Amino acid sequence: MERYILFFLLFICLHTGASEPQKITIRAERKSITELIRQIESQTDYRFSYNPDLLKKLPPISIRVEDETIENVLGALFDKTDIQFIIRDKFIILKKRQKEITISGFIHDRESHETLISANIIDLVSGQGAVSNNFGFYSLTIPPGSLTLRPSYVGYATEHHPFIVTQDTVIHFYLRPSSSLKEVVVEGDLRNPIQHAETGKISFNAGTLNAVPALMGEHDVIKVLQQLPGVAVGSDAMAGLYVRGGNADENLYLVDGNPLYHVHHLLGLFSTFNPEAVKTMDFYKGSFPARYGGRLSSVVDLRMNDGDMKQMSGTASIGLISSRLNLQGPIVKDKTSFSVSLRRTYLDLLVRPALYFMNRQNKKDDPENHDKIDFAYYFYDFNAKINHKFSDKSRLYLSLYNGKDKLFFKNESRYGGTNQYDGTTGEAEAYPVTNHSTETANMDIGWGTGMVSLNWAYAVNSKLFSNATLIYNRFSSDISLYSENEDFYTTTNPVTDTKELVKTSQFFNPVYRSGIEDLGYRLDFDYAYDNNHLIRFGTALLQHNFRPEESRIYRRETDGERKKNDTITYADERIRVKELSLYAEDEMAFGKRLKVNAGMHLSGFFVQGKSYLSAQPRLSARYLLWDDLSMKASYGRMSQYVHLLQSSYLNSPNDLWVPITKNVKPLSSYQFSVGLYGRYHGFDLSAETYYKKSSNQVEYKDGASILTGNSRWEDRVAQGIGTSYGVELMAKKNIGNSSGWIGYTLSWADRQFPGGEINQGKSYPAKQDNRHKINAVFMHKFNRKFDLNLSWIYATGNWTTLPEEEYINMHGVKEPYIERRNNYKMPNYQRLDLSFNYYRHKKSGRTGIWNISIYNTYAHHNSFLVLPSEKFAPNPDTVDGYPQKGIPAYQSYCLFPIIPSFSYTYKF
Repeated sequence: MERYILFFLLFICLHTGASEPQKITIRAERKSITELIRQIESQTDYRFSYNPDLLKKLPPISIRVEDETIENVLGALFDKTDIQFIIRDKFIILKKRQKEITISGFIHDRESHETLISANIIDLVSGQGAVSNNFGFYSLTIPPGSLTLRPSYVGYATEHHPFIVTQDTVIHFYLRPSSSLKEVVVEGDLRNPIQHAETGKISFNAGTLNAVPALMGEHDVIKVLQQLPGVAVGSDAMAGLYVRGGNADENLYLVDGNPLYHVHHLLGLFSTFNPEAVKTMDFYKGSFPARYGGRLSSVVDLRMNDGDMKQMSGTASIGLISSRLNLQGPIVKDKTSFSVSLRRTYLDLLVRPALYFMNRQNKKDDPENHDKIDFAYYFYDFNAKINHKFSDKSRLYLSLYNGKDKLFFKNESRYGGTNQYDGTTGEAEAYPVTNHSTETANMDIGWGTGMVSLNWAYAVNSKLFSNATLIYNRFSSDISLYSENEDFYTTTNPVTDTKELVKTSQFFNPVYRSGIEDLGYRLDFDYAYDNNHLIRFGTALLQHNFRPEESRIYRRETDGERKKNDTITYADERIRVKELSLYAEDEMAFGKRLKVNAGMHLSGFFVQGKSYLSAQPRLSARYLLWDDLSMKASYGRMSQYVHLLQSSYLNSPNDLWVPITKNVKPLSSYQFSVGLYGRYHGFDLSAETYYKKSSNQVEYKDGASILTGNSRWEDRVAQGIGTSYGVELMAKKNIGNSSGWIGYTLSWADRQFPGGEINQGKSYPAKQDNRHKINAVFMHKFNRKFDLNLSWIYATGNWTTLPEEEYINMHGVKEPYIERRNNYKMPNYQRLDLSFNYYRHKKSGRTGIWNISIYNTYAHHNSFLVLPSEKFAPNPDTVDGYPQKGIPAYQSYCLFPIIPSFSYTYKF
């Protein structure tokens, strides 16, 4: 019922405040154009301007229109003629339509020659405009003759270039970065939220990604997205994105167009993306263009820096837990460039030397009985990109990424000594026994992601742009738990006066592995038919190699001369899959007011002799009510062929990436969304509502988890239905000394498994069903030396499952009683983060930046974990209240109190 009320309220809002455009009604049979023009002038306050000779050769026209706009009426009259109409204020100018020409080229940064993505270019004479694609290429079709082109991009000075052009021409632009806030306003921005057709799309540049405060000063792309409406967060350390009721595996992460599966470090506290290597990021949570596929909830499309073609530059940062280095520059000036980024934590470099000296002291204190401890944890990210320019039309890109987490722990305990053995009955006398024992416990866990891609971008002609890509990526996880006990006994027999050595040992080594490996290609085309049609189409083929889980236990026992070796294999399965996709979409403009993006994504998944085929229509439309107010609506179907099986919202190395199989069906969903987008006094405003329903959601059955006996993973999961709906409000300011955004989300999300495997088939709230969420991000630049950034978040808590009662089973053991899944809502979450930067500008453009950050500034207790416990109260049956009486209760645990941090960054 709530969702219908939400849609009704939004519908009412859409019909308030907008003035009605002038409507025209004409019913004419074989009338001349001049007569029809007089009828239009009589019904509106528009006036025509034209040369009478222009209309003499036009035949009589029959037309019937009722309550139509001026644009539609003029289109019906002149679209199929050689006459062009231009509306300027209240004047309609008619002139002979000229054969149009196409101007194309690339838009660059003047200093580094880095291409600029989504830059605007407008011809001020004709009013036509275009936007550069992901490689900085634009194509603009306009009438020949005199024109004035104005390329523009946020953060760059706006320029005007007059030309006289009579044929198809290639023109490249090199924009100058600007520190003046007055120069960075982009007038006529074709990619702002009011103008483009997509719902739920938000774009960020590198400056914003690096400004939002983060844990321990580690700027994080994923944590920035968690500050947006529609993205759930209700706990510290929550890994991934939970978008509009979806799960963490329903988000498509693309790095230069190439997918990544695992994007987190340290249980989800940090993401794998180094913000200093990121050029731009587009985030889609509403309508997905047809070129994207394979996930249900969102798309995160990151484009990395190509590298400076002119000179060497870089940044070096050192913080509390990690250091970062970014270098870029020319290999061959104006021809080949590179960009390299490296980040590594150094907790292991600090801890292991301290443990070494502690172990040495322990051994010195007691050589026969001591412990030896070793511990290490670290993660690293490595990004590299090489950009080679064959010509103005042709470029080659080689991109690499490798990231890994490593957790290692070893404890070796040594016991030894000499004891006098009294012997047994019949033996002559006692004799000494020397024993030496070693107990070793070892945990070795590693998980990581790698990706390599080779892109060839080629401008075929002034209208057609192509991009061919070869892709390889992998994710692997290895867990090894090792324990060994060794006992040595050396005895001296007084009768024979000989020494005898006896050895016994036990070895236990469980091993758990999981992984996925992809190899494939992708081919994409952008075809700018004219300024009203941008057509994209392409295809992709991926070969997936899944190893969902390999679980073994190795055992060895030695007792004197007797030996026993044993290997138990619980699971070892390999699945090979082919995934094929085709897509086509057309971004169409019907006059000034209506823009539509319509497309189709076709996909096929071929696994274990079974074929799954899916047709996914995508449609989004924008209608411009005023110049600063638009209404949008969208519909999309999505399919997903891989799942991530998790026992909690934490990211851990034993999470399983698994494909659909002949027994596990593909996920699918559809989503409707509608909203208003406007601009008022420098603020971008939006109000959007959505309804999403998904089928074949995958979760563990009640009582099952990742490691449950020797059953296969397919037998431990159930498939069901997910439903989510809500309203998202946002106000965002991009320009000026003060910028940021504030957002509010009202949402519902639930799950139901009709088969009864979970919660007896009844509906229950999803873990991330946060009813209310408020976000505020504020960034203020005092001057060129100081700036302040803060972010605040409030959200109703996540849901978890806790026992409601306890009972004594037939064996006399207490057992928890749980009536339903997700039966307890955790306490509400709130957090304020602050970040302060001090800039020291040095010679030759070098800069030193001191950063001080405070995470959870007012130390709010945010529940990370809630467990059953008990509290004690005075005993009412005694005078002094003792012994106290235990009362069952829940205990809340907080992961992060207030955490201050600092870092220093040097730019050169």
